Amino acid sequence: MSGNLLPVQSGDDLVSFVQQFTGSNDANEIQQCVYLTELMMRNIELPALRTNPWSTIGYANQYGQVPIPADMNRPILFFNQGPNTVAASGGPNSATVGPWIVYDRIGDRDIITEILDQYLYLNPVNVPQVYRGKFSEVGQNYEFVPQIGAGTAINLYYYTTWPLLFTTDNSGNQVQTNVVLSSFPEGYVYGTLHNYYYKRKMMEDADKWLAKFNLAWDTIEDQNNKGKWSGGHNKLTSVFQPRRDQRFSLR
Repeated sequence: MSGNLLPVQSGDDLVSFVQQFTGSNDANEIQQCVYLTELMMRNIELPALRTNPWSTIGYANQYGQVPIPADMNRPILFFNQGPNTVAASGGPNSATVGPWIVYDRIGDRDIITEILDQYLYLNPVNVPQVYRGKFSEVGQNYEFVPQIGAGTAINLYYYTTWPLLFTTDNSGNQVQTNVVLSSFPEGYVYGTLHNYYYKRKMMEDADKWLAKFNLAWDTIEDQNNKGKWSGGHNKLTSVFQPRRDQRFSLR
C-alpha cells in the first residue's frame, strides 16, 4: 500500500490522525501507543527493508568470521562469488570463476561442532561451480563452514532494522518517517488504535483494531510464504548434482 493512499506520511501526521479519530487531546499518549505498535512490528518483512546483496559485503577477519552488520534484523541469504569478488559491484560479478558457495543457516552449536571436526575429514575434490556451505551466528560474528580465509568477501542479503518514529537520528533530528510507515501505513494506524483503546481499557474496540492489524500482517506473511516477496523456500537446490560429502552436503 502506498503512503499516498492515507493522510499519514509522517509521525506527526499519524498522531494527528489518531487524535482526530479518537477525540484524544493527549499527543504524548498517542506517541506512546505508536511506540508500542513499533514493538509489535519489529520483525516485519517488507521489500523496502531488504538490502542489495551485491552491495552489502561482509569481510572475514583473521579467524574467518564476518561481523554481524549493526543494521541486520534477519538474514535471508549469504553467498560467496569466489576469489575475484568485487566489493559493492551492484550486480553479479562476471569475473568470478567460482566456486560459488551458497550458505545454509544452522544452529550455533552445530556450526561450532562442524568447525572443530572439519579437519578430521578429507577436503572435497572435484568441487562443482556451485555448492552449499553453512553459517550461523556465534557471539557478534558469523561463522562459516567450510571456513573462509581472512579478507574473504561474503555477499550479505538480509532484512534491515528501521528507525523508530520520534527518536533522534545521527544528525540530531527527530525521525518523522521510515520505510515501514511509507510502505505499511495501515500497520501503524491499526496498531496505534489498538494500543490506544487497550490502554483506555476499551477492550471491544481494542480487539477490533487488533484483528485488523493481524489481518494486514497475515496478508504480508501470506505473500512471503508464497514466495511473492521472499522468493520461494529458504533452502535452495543447486542444478549441479556432484557426489555427496557428509559435511558440506554438496548438491
